[in-house]
Amino acid sequence: MISHSASRSVTSFVQSTTVSQCATVQDPQIVLISYAKRYMDTARLIRLKFIAQVCPKLRVEALELAINHVKKTYNVKMYEELYRTLCTERERSMAVTEASEGAPSSSTTASSRPDNAEADSGSNKAHLYDAYWVEDNTMEATLLLQELDAELNFKKSNSGSAYVRRILEEIGDYHVKSGNLQLAVKFYARARPYCTTSDNVINMFRNLIRVSIYMANWWHVLSYIDEAKQYACGFPNLARIVPAQLSCAAGLANMGLKIYKTAAHCFLLTPFERYDYDKIVAPQDVAFYAGLCGLATLEPEMLQLGCLNSEAFKPFFDLSPIMWEILSKFFRNEFDHCIQLLHEVESGVRLDIYMAPHVDALYQKIMTRIQERRHASGSLSSESSFVTMQEVQIIDRETSIYFRNSDL
Repeated sequence: MISHSASRSVTSFVQSTTVSQCATVQDPQIVLISYAKRYMDTARLIRLKFIAQVCPKLRVEALELAINHVKKTYNVKMYEELYRTLCTERERSMAVTEASEGAPSSSTTASSRPDNAEADSGSNKAHLYDAYWVEDNTMEATLLLQELDAELNFKKSNSGSAYVRRILEEIGDYHVKSGNLQLAVKFYARARPYCTTSDNVINMFRNLIRVSIYMANWWHVLSYIDEAKQYACGFPNLARIVPAQLSCAAGLANMGLKIYKTAAHCFLLTPFERYDYDKIVAPQDVAFYAGLCGLATLEPEMLQLGCLNSEAFKPFFDLSPIMWEILSKFFRNEFDHCIQLLHEVESGVRLDIYMAPHVDALYQKIMTRIQERRHASGSLSSESSFVTMQEVQIIDRETSIYFRNSDL
């Protein structure tokens, strides 16, 4: 069940512009812990925070998983924010439960109190505020940054470009783990003059693209992709590989900018055998992104050629067979079944932070296309029936003429 009034009870730690465009998912159809394992590092945190924002039923679980994961980073600010949100949500849940149960009798209260206390302590043990981790992590992060800064200054004075580039990348990685994405972009970009090989330059662009995706700076993503492609054109081996490797990122950026047709083309050009954006976007996601954007915007011939008849893209659909089934039903004119399957996957795609803001627009385009195709197929059937009736009438008339002439 989907509600279009997104909840405001959770602290707005996801971009407000993204969340405001998304419906609340009341009946999620995913196993959250398995879903989260598809992604790595910051991408997992971003997705878990978004799910906590838009799905009340998964909110506590998503926050707990996010807290477990954020403790593998240096992002103390995020840890404290998640912990405060989790406490607020638990208090709200307890208040709702007590209000729904009403005031129990004194004997019932007395007999149930030990059990409740034990349950409460058991539920809170998993996520008590970890002051030791906060202090230790803050100190470790500070010392690491000081060490990296000192090493950078030393390498600039005493070592070659390759060493400086490596330290700048490590500082960029540090800032990503600390949640300072703007600083991460700054240090990744500073590595450009110290790149000694073409692979170094492409890796620098990939770092910038990755962090820009985390920040949802879609124009920056497209700009970095264009620069990387232009650079790769000067190297025959890179010119064959780089554009395809960046297709998924280009698809995300175009989808984020609501350029759905271009997004569909980009996703369909993503090579399965060299797919390496799985830390941010799982291969299963690519099938849904390409399928829904394509179904909404591509011409039927292009959609069939790029999706159903594409051996290169088929492995993505093998991981998401229901999307393949949706497209198959569409082309077989089994529209009722196609619509039913679209409704079945709706709650899942609404939990995807990159797809969720576009579900309403894409579904509206798809439904319009289904109605047009249904009408067209109905018109063709009527026209075919009319032609058949005319043929029968002509045959009957010719037959009657034949018999009449034979009688003569």
